[in-house]
Amino acid sequence: MPERLHELAKEGDAEGVRRLLAEGVPVDVIDNGRFNETPLMVAAREGHYKVVQILLDAGANVNHVDNDGFSPVTAAGRAGKWPVMRLLAQHGGDFHEKDGHGKNGHFYLKRCRGKRTRAAIQVAFEARGKSKPAEAGPVEPAAEADDARASLPLAPDVD
Repeated sequence: MPERLHELAKEGDAEGVRRLLAEGVPVDVIDNGRFNETPLMVAAREGHYKVVQILLDAGANVNHVDNDGFSPVTAAGRAGKWPVMRLLAQHGGDFHEKDGHGKNGHFYLKRCRGKRTRAAIQVAFEARGKSKPAEAGPVEPAAEADDARASLPLAPDVD
């Protein structure tokens, strides 16, 4: 049954994930061969915002690193899942840890073309007491009308 949590995380089945966690499956279960991935890493890479939130609320390790050097942050960043990256930043995700390709969360964040999205992730860093990450590059200020929207939560990807 533990391997089923990985499958449900990959599929984005929020209710199934909740059910298995309620049945006692460990949130950071590793049962997928050589990769050493957790369900959080799988859900982050797939961009399943709701599942990532459920796993984080259940105590998933936001900074677990698999055997290839990937973390939830770098897995989501490499896949361009910006709302998930913001959620991980809000929960203490390490944007400095380099993955198996020598890239970190800040590197992947540079690929985000949405000014408001980058600004929202920056707000998440500031809210947890971190200064502006130098590696992320400048975050261009939004227009006044966009400033209010930048402080609003990002809409999660549709699962």
